[in-house]
Amino acid sequence: MSVLEEVRRARITHRLLIGVTGGWLSLVACNYLAYPLFDTLSLLALLVMAACWLLAVGGSVAALVALLLLRAYSWASGALVVALGFGLVVGTTNWERTYVDSQFRLHRNQLAELAESHRAGSLPPDAALPWQLRYLSIDGRAHRRDDALYLPVWQDWRAESGVGLGYFPTSPGPDTLVATASGDMGHPVRYLGDGWWWVA
Repeated sequence: MSVLEEVRRARITHRLLIGVTGGWLSLVACNYLAYPLFDTLSLLALLVMAACWLLAVGGSVAALVALLLLRAYSWASGALVVALGFGLVVGTTNWERTYVDSQFRLHRNQLAELAESHRAGSLPPDAALPWQLRYLSIDGRAHRRDDALYLPVWQDWRAESGVGLGYFPTSPGPDTLVATASGDMGHPVRYLGDGWWWVA
């Protein structure tokens, strides 16, 4: 095999591996951003998610076949390991928990300020959120629910069920209910910290 052919083959294998990695990274990003993606794009988000799956899985299969046809067996093994590794991450990660926990850590200070305003009584019933927090709520607002403060993170398209972040000045009991959508009541199910709970 000539040097020119070897260089061409190396370029193709690198592009294929970059394509496999890029496809799986787009799927990881889509899974992580599922709540804001579905809030913003609604039903179109299903097409985006399907396209990410097709890009990840279809791109991996195409790359494996191409690498095997090029007789680049070690590169094909590497592509298979990358695809299986990402597939394992995508399949075993609790994306809701990952998203909620990371967003809470990222915005902990701003959420603490919001809670302080709520406790002081200076927050209107349906307060517009500061721009840094606006994307966490489907309507960009924090809603007073009795003595709690609720940020609706997701609702189904008919507003029959929803989930979100709830702040409770005192620890909620097992029978505490929060209106998460016009047709749904949720419970604080997981404590995040500083009086904030995940409500589902």
